[in-house]
Amino acid sequence: MMKTKERILVVSNDLFNRNGVQTITTNHIAKALKMSPGNLYFHYSNKEEILQELFKRMTRETYQFWKPQNSHALSPLEFIDFNFEIYWKYRFFHREMYSLRRRDPQLAKLWKGHILKMMGLMKGTYKRWVQRGILAPLTSSDEMTYIAESLLAMSTTYLQFFESADRIPSKATLERGRRHVSRMLYPYTIGETRDSFDNLFKGEGSK
Repeated sequence: MMKTKERILVVSNDLFNRNGVQTITTNHIAKALKMSPGNLYFHYSNKEEILQELFKRMTRETYQFWKPQNSHALSPLEFIDFNFEIYWKYRFFHREMYSLRRRDPQLAKLWKGHILKMMGLMKGTYKRWVQRGILAPLTSSDEMTYIAESLLAMSTTYLQFFESADRIPSKATLERGRRHVSRMLYPYTIGETRDSFDNLFKGEGSK
């Protein structure tokens, strides 16, 4: 049976994804769980604690996935797909992180640390793909930083950008973000990897 703290996180994540963080209070979360607010506060003293714990959970899942053995075993397209599933699971963060970190200094600190760690992970992964002969070597560390920053900026903000235009959140938005990140990486692909990207883009064009 799922423990109470776990249930609170699962239900809170679902409510934040469906309704946005600002509109959801701890009373809404308690009501969805069929528990008293006092029982909820026994486990988490406020909504900020819940958000911080969900953020830590998201980053743990992300770092687990970015371990070197995965970048050795997966193709870039498979890697992109798995990452976007994590983005979708915690999508409210990518929609609302700018406003959330302005209101919560601790969350802002966690976010900054996450971005710095992701920059390092992305650079390490790219180097391993170069060693595997599936991405092109780069001419400088500045170029690697540019690629990592561009991919990270797109992947962490695409939901806010596309959903502001579409207005209706859906997995179609996820696919749009995935496609854009794939196209950003495409110029650096070589050999069979480029062929797999070409096939992806051809398939999209026929839909």
